[in-house]
Amino acid sequence: MASRWTEVERVETGMLPTMLAQGIMVGTALTVGAIACSGFYLSMIGNVAALLPWTLAVVFVAVAFSYVVGFALLWCAESLTVRTKESVRPWVYAAVGAIAYGVWGMLVMSSLMNSLDQPLNGVVLANGDVMALTANYAVFGFIAFLLAQLYGVKLAKRKALAFGLLAVQLVLAIAGIAVLVMMFSALGR
Repeated sequence: MASRWTEVERVETGMLPTMLAQGIMVGTALTVGAIACSGFYLSMIGNVAALLPWTLAVVFVAVAFSYVVGFALLWCAESLTVRTKESVRPWVYAAVGAIAYGVWGMLVMSSLMNSLDQPLNGVVLANGDVMALTANYAVFGFIAFLLAQLYGVKLAKRKALAFGLLAVQLVLAIAGIAVLVMMFSALGR
């Protein structure tokens, strides 16, 4: 841990801060998960949108979690593991990610899905669908935070790769914002 709050932890000179690299790793894993499962989520709401725009919207939700809530959760996981064995740290990170991203999926993603499905089909997600969504998000949160703890330092050493991954995530998230604006503006007419 850094000795002062203004310092950032770097393993070697010239590297990215470890937590920034971990955040990029979380964002990358959650983006891949969002792309992989967007068809599953779309089928839950009765295929009310085309797959590609829906995928961009789901990626936006994942990237928003990564960079709005993710850094606070990485700091929380780091604080929880300061005095633990090195072999236990990845599992504590993974547990924090599973709980947090599961709750995010249950609250944020189910709300987004219901806000599209209810005006178009007149129904909302069933409790079983919300539980499946929550479990799916928990699994991806587990994987993302586990990978962040295991490979964050390695990614911090590869600045070009880290910034490339970050750029791809941000471009997809901005496209997702545009898609969501178009979807909700069409619903408002």
